[in-house]
Amino acid sequence: MKRKIVSIIMIIVICLSMSLYTFASSITDLNNKKDEAASNIKDAKDQLEGVKDQKSEALAAIDELTAQIAESQEELDKLNAEVKELEASIKQTEKELSEAQERQDKQQDALEKRVVAQYKSGSISYWDILLSPGSPLEFISNLHMFNKIAKYDNDLIDTIEQEKKTIEEKKEQLDTEKAKVKTAKANAEKENVKLKNAKVIKNSKVAQLSEEEKSIQAKIDEFQREMDAAEAEIRRIAAASSGNGGANFNGQLKWPCPNYTRITSYFGNRESPGGGVGSRNHKGIDLGAPKGASILAAESGTVITVSYTCKHDYPKTASTKCSCGGGYGNYVMVDHGGGMVTLYAHCSTINVSKGQKVSKGQQIAGVGCTGYSTGNHLHFGVLLRGTYVNPLPYIT
Repeated sequence: MKRKIVSIIMIIVICLSMSLYTFASSITDLNNKKDEAASNIKDAKDQLEGVKDQKSEALAAIDELTAQIAESQEELDKLNAEVKELEASIKQTEKELSEAQERQDKQQDALEKRVVAQYKSGSISYWDILLSPGSPLEFISNLHMFNKIAKYDNDLIDTIEQEKKTIEEKKEQLDTEKAKVKTAKANAEKENVKLKNAKVIKNSKVAQLSEEEKSIQAKIDEFQREMDAAEAEIRRIAAASSGNGGANFNGQLKWPCPNYTRITSYFGNRESPGGGVGSRNHKGIDLGAPKGASILAAESGTVITVSYTCKHDYPKTASTKCSCGGGYGNYVMVDHGGGMVTLYAHCSTINVSKGQKVSKGQQIAGVGCTGYSTGNHLHFGVLLRGTYVNPLPYIT
């Protein structure tokens, strides 16, 4: 009978040990998945920030190009108006030149016709006036009259010729100005086209970056779902735990950071540290303590998870955030049985290993600033049957 009882006890112990080992392994695997998802989220968010920066730069460039295009179009409109004005002036000048030429042609024609008529009719010629008999007074009178007629014809022709020359010079000047304005207009049109093409390219870039934003955000959402699923599974497994690691638990957990009782952040909703980055639903309490201060096991139990890969042991800001260990950095989880698990996070050093039995009050780690932490402190969390609870009612 005694052998039978001993055998049954041994079987129970073996089963409990196997259950505890399976529990610890599952928790570790899930925490690894959670850590990987958190790391992926950090990388994706960094990538997303880079894309957003590029998009902001492209949008700023588009605004600048839009302003330049408006200025270029204004200059182009001004040059078009100048060209039209010059074309109208040239057209008017050409008309004036044509009219002057027509007057000159008519005057020249009239002069030629008069000379021919005089020749044909045998009228008195210039020599006739000079050689005709008569008094000297008549000679002088005739000569004065002839000179007056000749001077009138010559003056009129000279006036018309000068007018033509002036008009031609004006037309030449207008043609030169028109050529310059047309050249300026052609250059302005080229610049306008270049600016518009650059804007099209920038708009295309913005559209491309917007698609990248959507793609990266989809990845972040997927990683977040993975992390949430791992967290939910950790809670489920913790809730299902019935190990004997808490046989010594008497309803009071030991203060995990001796000599340091200042609580810098309480359990529950809070403002996120570091400018809005980090959990707003605080799943534990933060105890302010210097780097390296001792962290003690709050109760006897078995170490089920050790995460010790974070090297970022320094205060963080929104721009230097660290998502190692899901934001917990280096941390330890201890199963106390009866569905109770404690969490010790942001450690600088860890003194235990997975599967190790620990005693209440035993030093298991040192205070640090790993993971997402704005200063040296211990984040202490308590899970009861998979649900995070306020640790304060359970610690002395």
